[in-house]
Amino acid sequence: MQLFLPVEKDSDGKLLINLSDVDPPTRRIIAGNVGQLAEIKFDDGRHITIDQRKKIFALIGEIDQWTGNFTMDITERQMKQLFVSEKGLDEEFSFSDCSLKLASEFIEFLIGACFEYDIPFAGKTLDAIREQYGWDMFCIKYHRCMICNQPADIAHVHAVGIGRDRNHISHIGNYVMALCRRHHQEQHRVGIKTFMKENQLKGVKVTPEIAKMLRLGNWQQEQGQNLRFINAE
Repeated sequence: MQLFLPVEKDSDGKLLINLSDVDPPTRRIIAGNVGQLAEIKFDDGRHITIDQRKKIFALIGEIDQWTGNFTMDITERQMKQLFVSEKGLDEEFSFSDCSLKLASEFIEFLIGACFEYDIPFAGKTLDAIREQYGWDMFCIKYHRCMICNQPADIAHVHAVGIGRDRNHISHIGNYVMALCRRHHQEQHRVGIKTFMKENQLKGVKVTPEIAKMLRLGNWQQEQGQNLRFINAE
């Protein structure tokens, strides 16, 4: 059993393990092993961090439940094999000593798999990954709200201008974001600056590749598709 728990220090200098986030069944297992030896690892900053490892197992847990495996070891092995094959790696890696970079790439790979197959994120998992690992780009690509991961429209951070036909102008250099209906209404209620600050949003700068992916401007016209937009102002 692997657990990722905060370590605290009391007034006497003793190290204490905080079990407040541990579920009751796991607590009973721990209570039944009091007095036994346990391995404790501290993050030295050179390899995969405890925080990264925690995110990886949370995401694998989401995928495991969605697939119906209900066996974390099997799902972990499957996702590792897919990742190794996609990246062209020579061999599998270990969560105990892989590099920071590889751990970040694997987390991004797992997030991408969840988006691609519409695997839902639990609340704690969503909070843990929302502000990093390419989250904004995945939300833009799959039209999911950057805040809550619900179905979303693509919104311009700044209005394109009254009287301008957004289907015939260049969107490159502008910023866009993905917002569900509820959060779009909230943005209008509090104002764009307050909304983006409170939700720690920056938006995604439109590149030629993103314009093509989203069929913005001339891309929309050339593809003959009607992609619906909402202004954030």
